[in-house]
Amino acid sequence: MKNILKTVAFTLSVLIAFALNADAQSNNSLPQGIVSATGNGNADKLASYFNDNIELVLPQKSGIFSKSQAQMILKEFFTNNPPASFKIIHQGSRQNASFAIGNYKSGGNVYRFYFLTKKTNNKLLIHQLRIEKQ
Repeated sequence: MKNILKTVAFTLSVLIAFALNADAQSNNSLPQGIVSATGNGNADKLASYFNDNIELVLPQKSGIFSKSQAQMILKEFFTNNPPASFKIIHQGSRQNASFAIGNYKSGGNVYRFYFLTKKTNNKLLIHQLRIEKQ
C-alpha cells in the first residue's frame, strides 16, 4: 500500500510540474501580435509592444530610441524591405526576460530578428530589437 501511495504521489508531482512548466513557457513566449506585425511589416502595430525606450540595432542605424523614434526607423526598414515571410525559429526565457529569434525574408535578402522582451506592469514589452542581414 505504501508503494502505491508513493507511486501516486510521484505521478501527481510530475504531472503538476509539467503543467506548471507548460504554463510558464506559454506566458513567456513571444506574443502572436509581435509575430504577425513583423510578418506583415506593420511598424505601427509592432511599436505597440515597445518599451518607452528601446535599443534598436539595424544594418544602417543603431542606438537607444524612444518608442516613436523606433517606430519611424522600423517603418523605413519595412518600406525598404517589404516582408515575404517571417518565422520564429527559437525562443526561450530566463526569470522575467524572454527572447525570440526569427528569420525575415524580403526579396532575395534574409534578415535575422532578435527580440529581447521583459515583463513590465504585467505586459511583455520589447526592450531590444536587433536586425542583422544574413
